[in-house]
Amino acid sequence: NDRSYYSGNGFSESLTTIYSPYYRVLNQRTSSLVCSQNMDKFTVSTTTGNGKLTYPVGLITADEAVLAGGTYRDANNDYYLNTGQVYWLMSPFDFVSTSKRARVWRLLEEGFLNATSPTTLHGVRPAISLKAGTIVVSGDGTSSNPYEVR
Repeated sequence: NDRSYYSGNGFSESLTTIYSPYYRVLNQRTSSLVCSQNMDKFTVSTTTGNGKLTYPVGLITADEAVLAGGTYRDANNDYYLNTGQVYWLMSPFDFVSTSKRARVWRLLEEGFLNATSPTTLHGVRPAISLKAGTIVVSGDGTSSNPYEVR
């Protein structure tokens, strides 16, 4: 979750805050898995992040969606994150202080990313990150036979 600012400061009454994921995805057409602020590294342990999680489950970030094949406003039906349903991504988009409007990234049913107010009702898709070297020892990923990893 990257809440670092590309421009603005998140609260000034005269500035629009653009968050770094917005700039990377829209302007640079790139993505990053590096989280520059320790307070945004949601983890169970404080040695590797902020220690705010009891259970290490989160949402996919906009950067991760781009790495998987998502783009801003261009439909893509050929990647695994496109489920035909709308769901939230973890990354902030922008904050316009004059209208007190915040927007957050989401993935639409056509498979592209865009943003809307967090008051809009959408689903969520939980995600976990596995350590390097983790292997699947059994299962096929279905609810009746889930993966077992070690």
